Amino acid sequence: MPKEVFLVDLWRKYADNASEIRVKKNGNVVKLKARTKSSLVTIKLPEDVATKLIEEYRSKGKRIVEF
Repeated sequence: MPKEVFLVDLWRKYADNASEIRVKKNGNVVKLKARTKSSLVTIKLPEDVATKLIEEYRSKGKRIVEF
């Protein structure tokens, strides 16, 4: 069962340990999903904030999968 968090700093802790980050765009809201070994952690963000996070983790070499 996925866990939803509401703070970007908390989501970053999971994303740093994630094997991949999944991106689901729905209008102006973007859902980011961090796939860790034991769970899936999601957060819903505005498009501009999510774009910055995606670029940050892409530059770190994380696998980004967009739907």
